[in-house]
Amino acid sequence: MSKHRDLAQVVYSSTLGSDSAQRIWRTVVVAGAMLASPMIASAKDEPPPAPPAKTVKPNAPPAAESRPAPPPPTKAELLKEAQATLKAFETELADLDKAILATTTEVKNAKDAAARDAGSAKLKEQQKTKAALKPKIATAKTEVKKADAAVKAEAKANAPKPRPRNDPFEQQRPKGRGFILS
Repeated sequence: MSKHRDLAQVVYSSTLGSDSAQRIWRTVVVAGAMLASPMIASAKDEPPPAPPAKTVKPNAPPAAESRPAPPPPTKAELLKEAQATLKAFETELADLDKAILATTTEVKNAKDAAARDAGSAKLKEQQKTKAALKPKIATAKTEVKKADAAVKAEAKANAPKPRPRNDPFEQQRPKGRGFILS
């Protein structure tokens, strides 16, 4: 304590008396003012920044930038969308098959050659439409399989993990014949 007599005197007097405590606080306040004075002096030299000009029309719709982007669709939503597309194609194919059957019946039952030729032309157009629809159905089935696999993989990744049988923090019990007298 003899080497740090001044420090000890300040510490003891701050706990016991109020003169030194006031002196310490005055020193801290003056030091803070000295640190802040260069910033205040430099702030007086610069003009204040001008506020940015915003030109907003009174009845204008909000800008597209202010709207948040919609979240990307989830894998389950993509699966539902692919299934709906496949179902629509399959329904269209079923309706087309019914129309082809009806047109074939009309061609068979036609009395004159003009009706038969018109029915044959209609039948060829329906068959072309059916042929064009089959690759779309195959593509839709592939998309459904991909989306289904993605959903299953996501479900497997998010599945709760089983707890390990052995707790790694548990102490191992000694193995042996038990209590042995030597």
